[in-house]
Amino acid sequence: MKKFYSLLLYLFPKPYRDEYGDELQAVFDLSLEDAAQAGKFEVVKVVVSELAALPAAIIHEHLRKPGHGWVTQASILEKSSYMKTIPKIEWEELGSWKATLASLLPLWLFFFAFANISPGLEIFEILALIAFYLIIPVCIVSLWKGWMTFDLLLYSFFPITTIFLFDEMDWSYRTFILLSCTLILTVGIVGYQRSLNKDSVTLAWLTLLLTAIAAWIFASHAAQNYWQMGNGTPWWILFFSF
Repeated sequence: MKKFYSLLLYLFPKPYRDEYGDELQAVFDLSLEDAAQAGKFEVVKVVVSELAALPAAIIHEHLRKPGHGWVTQASILEKSSYMKTIPKIEWEELGSWKATLASLLPLWLFFFAFANISPGLEIFEILALIAFYLIIPVCIVSLWKGWMTFDLLLYSFFPITTIFLFDEMDWSYRTFILLSCTLILTVGIVGYQRSLNKDSVTLAWLTLLLTAIAAWIFASHAAQNYWQMGNGTPWWILFFSF
């Protein structure tokens, strides 16, 4: 998480980063270490608080640069016209395959943002950073244009409840277990959308519920097996061994 935070600091203007970057990193590292002693819940609070505050701070620092305020506003107004070209989808079309694929986007963005695919390769760290900052705008546009329902959006963030089960695992285990949970949840989204295509709202909700429960059971079981069997056990054995 410290490495990820240091990458986020590169979004600040260079003069600001050169002057305050080391100080911000040191404060975050200290806060994270203090929170770790108090428990995982405190760590989550620190991380969520920092990630929520950073976008506003980054935008504020960029707008403080001379002339950048008007340029940024003009750019936003120009890009907003492109939004009108994105087609709006009606309720009866929610069960279509194009809506299904659009509904999968937030879930998979979450995976790439938090899976920590390979901490040794900078390209994956950059992809994680891009995915993290795409999650919110993609969700807003999807809801605005009707490409997904609000309940499906909440479901897409279900991995948040499982990721802290294996937060202290080796990155390779964490990546494959989160990938497996994402695949299970993908089945739930596809089943949900296809059920809406058949006008079966009850079946759609039941599909989401069952796949969410299945993902939670597999993730918690894999975490338990990890601490019992130890590092070195193949991840698929941790995940599927009952």
